[in-house]
Amino acid sequence: MVIPPRQYQRPFASLFPAGQLPDHLSLIKLMQQGASIGHFETMRRCQDGTELPVALTISAMRDEGDNIIGLSLIARDFSVGYRIAARLTQSERHFRQVVDAAPNAMVMIDRRGLIEMVNSQTESIFGYTRTELLGKPLEILIPSRFQRHHPSLRTGYFANPISRVMGQGRELYGLRKDGTEFPVEIGLNPIETADGIKVLSAIVDITERKRQEERFRLVVEAAPNAMVMIDSQGKIEMVNAQTETIFGYEREELLGQPMEVLIPERFRHHHPGLRSHFFSQPSSRSMGTGRDLFGLRKDGTEFPVEIGLNPIETADGLKVLSAIVDISERKRLEERFRLVVEAAPNAMVMIDSRGMIEMVNAQTEHLFGYPRAELLGQPMEMLIPARFRSQHPDLRAQYFTSPSTRAMGSGRDLFGLRKDGSEFQIEIGLNPIQTADGLKVLSAIVDISERKRFTDELSRRNQELNNFAYVASHDLKSPLRGVDQLATWLTEDLAGKIDDETNEHLRLMRMRIKRMERLLDDLLLYFRAGQLGGAVEHIDFADLVRDVFELCCPDQSFRLELQGEFPRCHTHKVPLELVFRNLMSNAIKHHDTKKGCIVVRSMPNEQWLEFSVSDDGPGIAAEHSERVFAMFQTLRPRDEVEGSGMGLAIVKKTIESLGGHIKLSTNQPRGAVFNFTWPRNMAEAL
Repeated sequence: MVIPPRQYQRPFASLFPAGQLPDHLSLIKLMQQGASIGHFETMRRCQDGTELPVALTISAMRDEGDNIIGLSLIARDFSVGYRIAARLTQSERHFRQVVDAAPNAMVMIDRRGLIEMVNSQTESIFGYTRTELLGKPLEILIPSRFQRHHPSLRTGYFANPISRVMGQGRELYGLRKDGTEFPVEIGLNPIETADGIKVLSAIVDITERKRQEERFRLVVEAAPNAMVMIDSQGKIEMVNAQTETIFGYEREELLGQPMEVLIPERFRHHHPGLRSHFFSQPSSRSMGTGRDLFGLRKDGTEFPVEIGLNPIETADGLKVLSAIVDISERKRLEERFRLVVEAAPNAMVMIDSRGMIEMVNAQTEHLFGYPRAELLGQPMEMLIPARFRSQHPDLRAQYFTSPSTRAMGSGRDLFGLRKDGSEFQIEIGLNPIQTADGLKVLSAIVDISERKRFTDELSRRNQELNNFAYVASHDLKSPLRGVDQLATWLTEDLAGKIDDETNEHLRLMRMRIKRMERLLDDLLLYFRAGQLGGAVEHIDFADLVRDVFELCCPDQSFRLELQGEFPRCHTHKVPLELVFRNLMSNAIKHHDTKKGCIVVRSMPNEQWLEFSVSDDGPGIAAEHSERVFAMFQTLRPRDEVEGSGMGLAIVKKTIESLGGHIKLSTNQPRGAVFNFTWPRNMAEAL
């Protein structure tokens, strides 16, 4: 602004604030000495009393004699410039505060690569103080092997400055003051300043991330399954050794390739859409649940696979890590299992935990009358009569809680329901099967209708035979008692009147009547052998053996010896007493002396008690080892030794009815040995 002419008559000093007068008097002296002032900043007082910042240009006005006759003064108002400069200074201060507060190292350089600004994080990460870095070339922070490339890269960036990541796809490293290197990521940002373009670099120390990535890589590499990581475009970024083994590719052949290279042709067109859907809703899950998935090897062969998908958040965005399992062997085993089930002679039905049918065989179709397609995916209850269905879900839940191989409904009558509505009696064996999809139950179902009819008929006939034996015994023993009574009367009435031979005949007649009565009793006992009565008792086997021996040998002419361990177990006492009584009484009765020794030995195991009863008598020839167990068999004339020949037959039937066995062997040098087994727990045997 030029000072108006009317102000020329005012004193020069009146134009300036009082505080500025010394400077202005100095200017006048300079002017008097002939100097010119091109630019001088000061404050000017306006007529309204306000002050403005102005820039003065002052020159002397001279007359013809070169004498100073006045001053030419041009004043320019630059208050707007002051305000702008003040604002710029404040913005720069804010900018520096933001840079210094940044969590990453921040370094600003000029075109020459000289450092103009750093923050505290730069000092912390690189180990230099700020004053050691300012004015230094940026290469001080770069490992020597990369330094020669950096000037050209910097020149290229200044030619086309944009905000971007530096060295995309390359490993970048920083160099600390102590000479150690560390991996970094660098973001470049061009900054317009009054001095031209600068570059602000954001430097991140990624040492910990690299350590975590290496741990991740090692875990992936050591995985027993093929592991493949892809980006959102489906490009392969990582594979492990198992991927090379399973698919037949070298690692370098897969990296950067589309995932579809590992997928059979017929599935490829679906894959991009499925991948996009997963990236839009990422979650750890199995791929293609319920569908058969296949992988494609380098040689063109296909193989069945299972794939688990896992979203992985990385610095470069979302990735997907796929765990791929070659299930060829499992499929072969499943096929073998299917063939075994299919060939089974019984109906086989496999269900899941919800009771849905997953597998049946041909026998199931034949037995229940349904075609396979009508059963698969249906509830098991469709094969169960309506009156039992309400109980079945709870029973199934209990079984899945505590699965074991066992018969179903032990002790209960079970029925199946055919498609035509008819029922039939069945037995069911339950088998838990562990599969890739969880626990299943394979049921073996046997139609026992025919066996049940046969068993019922056998029971009916046995009952008839038992009734016959009882009636026959009762009806035959009545006349025998009458004959015995007559023989007794004759003996008493004819005492002293008949010769010895007649007396002997009467004695033999009465003895044979008694034998006949005993035979009838033993015959009835034989038919009842195995028909256990009474409750199961907890008994001491040693005490039982001693009690039986005392009954068989009340005069103590024989000696009893117990060997081995005699436990206490649950059993029916009466049939076991019958076995020991017959074996001990035979040892005493058939001994060839008046005295002897009977040894009872016990050898228990988890399921059975093994006993042996041996004596020191004359023994039994090996050729008779089977015959002695037959009905009505004796090895000596009945008139020499009293007996019906039924004792060992009763023993054998009693033992075998409980699942045990008995055999005879020779006791060297004398005697016989009877070895037999008896259930350790009678409740389990029943």
